[in-house]
Amino acid sequence: MKMLLPLCGFVLLFTMSARAELRVSSSVFTIDELAEAKAKAVKEKEPLIFVYTDPGTT
Repeated sequence: MKMLLPLCGFVLLFTMSARAELRVSSSVFTIDELAEAKAKAVKEKEPLIFVYTDPGTT
């Protein structure tokens, strides 16, 4: 039981220091604009995140 608090502290410290530095753009493109978004991402050397959703749902 004495080791529980230091162990929890270590796990918390480890998880706080292991986060990624990925910045997500606020731009949203439709599937029709995917080629344009790819070209823009390559030109600006930025990552492209592709998430497929159904716009008819909430």
